[in-house]
Amino acid sequence: EALEGRRWFVAREYFRQLIDSYPQSPFRADAKLGVGDSYLGEGTAESQVMAINEFKEFLAFYPTHERADYAQFQLGMAHFKEMRSAARDQTETREAIAEFTTFVERYPNSSKIEEGRKRLREAKDRLSEHDFRVGLFYLRSRMSLPGAIDRFNAILKNDPEYTHRDEVYYHMAQALVQVAQP
Repeated sequence: EALEGRRWFVAREYFRQLIDSYPQSPFRADAKLGVGDSYLGEGTAESQVMAINEFKEFLAFYPTHERADYAQFQLGMAHFKEMRSAARDQTETREAIAEFTTFVERYPNSSKIEEGRKRLREAKDRLSEHDFRVGLFYLRSRMSLPGAIDRFNAILKNDPEYTHRDEVYYHMAQALVQVAQP
């Protein structure tokens, strides 16, 4: 009830009390997920880190639990919410891709599979957008046309389903013309 009421700290305390006081309880696994959800709900950078930790611990302690798919999905979402714009560091984007890839591969029958695939595509697009912007910078500044070509080729090789592939082909063609490659 506290979790649904968005009273994150109160909910977390109830869940912690159950985990600490009743180690043999059949509700302990669900309480562990509740702690992770309460951190995720807070939405601060610190709470995201704590949520990631809780979901990783859940998967370590209960890998075959019926709600393991939910924990894996939430782990991906915790990283997803921390992703930065395409112009910034993409460490969290790579983590989100890894977690959502694991989710899609391990839990194809999950009720959240479509949302997981959608979030995976968004994360991959963000990472490819980052590489595209770097390649575009190289192309426009003429600092390293071969570097731009390499970036564009890497996008096409590593993410063939990139949403803006047409732009990549266009700018790669511009770079190839400038270096006189057929």
